Amino acid sequence: MLAMRIKIGEKSIKEATNILRAIPRAMPRVFRRAINRNVDMAATDLKRRVGGRITLKKGEISKSIKKYKATYSHLAGYIATSRYRPGLLAFPGTTEKRPRGVKYRISRLEGRKRIPHAFIATMRASGHRGVFERRFRTRLPIDEKRGPSIWSVITGTPGLLKKVTNSAANRMGKLINDQVAYEFKRWKR
Repeated sequence: MLAMRIKIGEKSIKEATNILRAIPRAMPRVFRRAINRNVDMAATDLKRRVGGRITLKKGEISKSIKKYKATYSHLAGYIATSRYRPGLLAFPGTTEKRPRGVKYRISRLEGRKRIPHAFIATMRASGHRGVFERRFRTRLPIDEKRGPSIWSVITGTPGLLKKVTNSAANRMGKLINDQVAYEFKRWKR
């Protein structure tokens, strides 16, 4: 499992505490909301960057990304990805050419590829539809063909995780300031 964690500096905590000392219990609310907003924005940024590398739809990408948000007792949030590998049918443009196999396109930087003896089928028992290939010349066993996991795309692309982490870290100060301003507006009412 791959995880990205963003920490708040001690200086920011002291400044926010000093500013919000007049409002009771405001500091945990400010940091919780800022962290949660940053987790959402970082996950969206990660989806966009991964979507720029592979042809998988953003909805399928988001199935592999899990957001853990801050609570009142735990002021930390992070994003994690699993090693789940979607089937080739999840990638747009996967087509079957009967005598020639299955054509598919995973990377936006490369062209279409072909699996010569593959076929698209629906499993009778489960109703699962996918791209399959026989292991041997006999009818069974068959194996489902899958694309890369989101985890492998992130780790295989140099600098992608660093860019997402840096943009989230740069955004954190502004989000804290926005939440401090929101607390003052709320308090004036």
